[in-house]
Amino acid sequence: MNVILCPRLAMDYVSRDQIFVRSAQVLLPIRPRAAAMPGHVLAHVLDTDLLSADERDRFRALMLRERVDTASLLLPGAQAPMRWFREACPDMDAEQAACLGYFAGEQARLTSYSVLTTPLISAGSVSEVLRLLSFIPLIANVLRVSVVERDDAVAVLLAVDSGDPVLDRIPVYYCVAALVHLLRLLLDQPPELVVHIAWPGPDGLADHPECRAGRLRFNAPMHYITVPRDTLTAVCRFSDPIAYQNAVAGLEAMLRSQILAEDLPGRVRQLIEAQGGLLPLEAAAAALNLSASTLKRRLTEAGTCYSDILAGTLRDRAMLQLADARVSLDAIATALGYSDLANFSHAFKRWTGHSPGEFRRTLRDDSLPLPALAGGSS
Repeated sequence: MNVILCPRLAMDYVSRDQIFVRSAQVLLPIRPRAAAMPGHVLAHVLDTDLLSADERDRFRALMLRERVDTASLLLPGAQAPMRWFREACPDMDAEQAACLGYFAGEQARLTSYSVLTTPLISAGSVSEVLRLLSFIPLIANVLRVSVVERDDAVAVLLAVDSGDPVLDRIPVYYCVAALVHLLRLLLDQPPELVVHIAWPGPDGLADHPECRAGRLRFNAPMHYITVPRDTLTAVCRFSDPIAYQNAVAGLEAMLRSQILAEDLPGRVRQLIEAQGGLLPLEAAAAALNLSASTLKRRLTEAGTCYSDILAGTLRDRAMLQLADARVSLDAIATALGYSDLANFSHAFKRWTGHSPGEFRRTLRDDSLPLPALAGGSS
């Protein structure tokens, strides 16, 4: 096993799904091999009635087989692979996954977030809380979060890939519900924000107060949260600037150190992101000191392919840029490496089912309905 060890970090132990290092006496996972959620989420779900008795029994049998107990799930940095949810809940459908994630998120606790707990509690404003979303990879690798500045608001964009289109709903719904709930705990007044989900609304949430108030909406072109600029400056009740700044500095160092040589798909994605646009397979292979054929083979062994990683990365980057109304469609096409707007528009419609213009209008006008992303409502 080839592992890149970073300064002041030493290998602690290896499990089937993750590699851990010990830093300042806290176990932190470096790039979990499998898509995973924070362990405390599963520990909490097992202590509620969100799962059936049979599902809870299967989870406990699975954990016994994997030599993991509930206390282990609560350790800093512990993660629960998403494959466990499918194995323990083989019949889980989109409705159950959505409700499980949302209702679990509504019961989130400020003290449950491992290395994010101190900065979360000591944050001075909503803006500082949102900044912590960029450190989610330290506690879960199944979500990618981006923040886009708009004239009237900030948009928090969520991208998910658990390897199971149905189970994707658990981390997305958990994240949005937990964020809203935690902000309510931190603020004197309920936060003014709107959650947009790309999938159709589950029946189990139809009568939820957030849906009735229009703060939880569905059939969006992507998953995102809009936070008005006035809300960004709302003051949190436990503000501690020194504790927050020190904690964030530590988080930045941890994130820089979260490197695993075996995570080839992640390294390819980073190369494409650094390029900013279209990157030929041969160029990516050369940057990784591999032949094109070897890169193809190793990506296949990892369960993916170069064209899928390239398309996903360009799609996410295009969505981010389309959220900024100041950037023209022609400029976005050029930045992504397309020869003209027509080629970019064709690719974007293939990825999402919508033209770039339709997508941008939907982000600008929340009242304009569009179907969910192609493949996003499975």
